[in-house]
Amino acid sequence: MRFSSVRTVALLSALAVGTTTLSAQSLREQTRVPSTKSPTQVISVNPFLPLFGYFQSEYEHRLTKNASVGISGAHMKLDDVYTSVDVKLRLYPQERVLEKLGISAGLGYGRVKSEDVNFCDPSLSIPCVADKPSASAPTFAVEAQYQWLLGGGRSTAVAIGGGVKRFFIAEERSVNLERVVPTLRLTIGYAF
Repeated sequence: MRFSSVRTVALLSALAVGTTTLSAQSLREQTRVPSTKSPTQVISVNPFLPLFGYFQSEYEHRLTKNASVGISGAHMKLDDVYTSVDVKLRLYPQERVLEKLGISAGLGYGRVKSEDVNFCDPSLSIPCVADKPSASAPTFAVEAQYQWLLGGGRSTAVAIGGGVKRFFIAEERSVNLERVVPTLRLTIGYAF
C-alpha cells in the first residue's frame, strides 16, 4: 500500500510540474512580441515613368544604423533628355536606416541630349539645320527623401524626394544644354 501511495504522489507531482511548465510556455508564447527583422536592402522603381517611355530605379544597401550606399539609374525628359547612373551615400539623421528622412550625395556619369534645335545665322546666309547636340560627362547630385517601410513585414518601400544634379560638361560643349537640373523621386519597391 505504501508503495502505491508513493507512486500516486510522485505521479501527481509530475503532472503538476508538467502542467505548470506547459502553462508557463503557453503564456510565454501568447505574450511574446513577434520579432521584426529590419530590412537591409531596398530595390525600387518609379512605376509611372515607363508609361511615357522613361525609367528611374534604385538599389540601396544598409551600411550602418544611419548610413546606406546605393546605385541608381534614370532616363528622363525635362527640357532635354537625361540619362545617368549614380552611386549614392545616404545618411539617415534619425538613425533608422532605410526609413524616414534621408539625405544623399552621389557621383555618377550621364548623358544630356537636346531636343531638335535649329541653328541659323542669317548674317552669314547659313540655312537653318536641325541638330541634336549631346554631351556625356561626370555628375554630382544632392537629394533629400522620405521613405516609408509599410506592411506587417515592412517589405513595401515608398519614397518621395527631390534634389539637384550637375552635369560637368565643358562650356564649349554645353551650347543649348542645361547642365544643372532638378531631380524628383517617387518610387515604390521591395525591402528585404
